[in-house]
Order: sequence, then C-alpha cells, then structure tokens
Amino acid sequence: MKTAESPTTTSECSLPDQRVSRQPSGTRDLDFQQIRDDRSATWNAALDAAVDVTDGGRPDLFLVSVDNDCPANCSLAKHHNGTHAGWCSCEIFQATTVCPHLCVLRQHAALNELNLPRKA
Repeated sequence: MKTAESPTTTSECSLPDQRVSRQPSGTRDLDFQQIRDDRSATWNAALDAAVDVTDGGRPDLFLVSVDNDCPANCSLAKHHNGTHAGWCSCEIFQATTVCPHLCVLRQHAALNELNLPRKA
C-alpha cells in the first residue's frame, strides 16, 4: 500500500521553488491531513485508482484522469503552513470541495512524483 502523507524534505525536490499568485475562481483551502482522516473513502479511492496526470501548462494546473473517467482540470498549490489551495472542474469538487482528482495530485506530490508550486 502506498503512503502519501509522509513529509518530503526540501533536499528531495529537484525543481526550484515555484510560486503562483492566481488560481481559478472557486479555489478552496484544503487540509489533506484532515481530508485523509475525515474523508478516507475519497482519499483511499484516489490511492487505489488507475490515474493519469498531465501537466496543464502552468505550475499549478493539471489534467487528471481517475479510472479512465473523463479527465478533470485541476489547480493545486501549497500554502506556507502546509495546507493547500485547490480547485477542480469535476462535479464532486463543486458539490463537496474534496475530490479524488485533487487527492491524486497531493498523493503524487507526497511521493515526489510532481512538484507543487507555492501560493504567493
């Protein structure tokens, strides 16, 4: 089983620290530690899913497909306090502000498979 909330030290990151000042309208603050604890079904669904993550052309933008479903446009950035700011085009995010697409991005970042920018 993958573990995706283990801390990543700065020395493990190969890309320079990037910053974004703007994210899409409707971006919400997200605490993935709390999401993992309180919404474990969504968190675990993302862990167990077959996923495809594509760069969206800006440091915070990604196209995320979960279990061969229709891809969703996502934006995710880190706050200095360890929480995140995220947005997703999927209906689940619009209804609940937590979705598997954003969980996938956080899990990949925790496993050092992608670099999230800092929210300026």
